[in-house]
Amino acid sequence: MMLERLRRRARSEKGFTLIELLVVVIIIGLLAAIAIPAFLGQRDKANDAASKSLVRNGATAVEAYFAEGNTYAGADPTNLGAIEPNIVWVVGAASMASDEVQITGVAPTGYTLTSVSNSGTTYNYIKDTGAAGSTVSRTCAGSGCSGGTW
Repeated sequence: MMLERLRRRARSEKGFTLIELLVVVIIIGLLAAIAIPAFLGQRDKANDAASKSLVRNGATAVEAYFAEGNTYAGADPTNLGAIEPNIVWVVGAASMASDEVQITGVAPTGYTLTSVSNSGTTYNYIKDTGAAGSTVSRTCAGSGCSGGTW
């Protein structure tokens, strides 16, 4: 009897029942609950990759400066900005923006570059060409960091 009433209704009226609409909304909600956290994780990874890229490009600019004078001394934001104007160079900033590279520890034999991503991960690139030979270390600290190196 109930099925017969539904069949009659189906022939005469067009549209969706409230139950059908609720099921569709629930399915869309479940898909969004799965997709949004995955998207947010990808955004953090992209921010971290951009920060790493800034540090690598900064290291290339500092090495270009070294090639001109055979020393890292004097590698400051003004000189490095002339070599790589696409990087915002800062010295000794207490808090940095996510699109900046901080240069510290500049000596004739080495330097340290630091960049902070939007996700809060800090990336360091440290070069030392002292008596023990040339060493480069890349360290990181924060949520996007795995094992302390990158």
